Amino acid sequence: MKTRETARIVLLNEQDRILLFKMKDPSVTSKENPAGEPVWFPPGGGVEENESYLEAAKRELWEETGLADGVNWGPLVWIRDIHLFVHQKETRFIEYYYVARVQGKQISTDHFTEVEKETYQAHHWWSVDEIMNTQELIFPKQLGQRLIPLLKGEYPAEPIAIE
Repeated sequence: MKTRETARIVLLNEQDRILLFKMKDPSVTSKENPAGEPVWFPPGGGVEENESYLEAAKRELWEETGLADGVNWGPLVWIRDIHLFVHQKETRFIEYYYVARVQGKQISTDHFTEVEKETYQAHHWWSVDEIMNTQELIFPKQLGQRLIPLLKGEYPAEPIAIE
């Protein structure tokens, strides 16, 4: 089975909202999403050769949002080890989630890859209440509850394993 190491960003703004992207990629499925329906999830992507997870997070944040300056990076807070099917082949994803904060920044999707351009549907700065009350599919699971301590500045001493 192929393993894909991934860095993701819990990007929070001054209103304590998290940036999520909505993508629809029918070639990526899971038991929670067998038809590859649209999914909301934090920015991030694959770790390149000779790159740390944090370096990948910073690069991915720039590629997907145009943000580099004025980003206040926090700690690694979660690790998610999941299995997805990519083109019907089981792939293990190991995702490292870093907290970052920005103020008054507009994002730009100008640097998306071709695949991201094809699968992108929307982006939105979500409040915890919106996440907890939506019927839309959001990953990681229980994101709303997981955000509450982070918004209070309560970070785990060690990264927490999440689903």
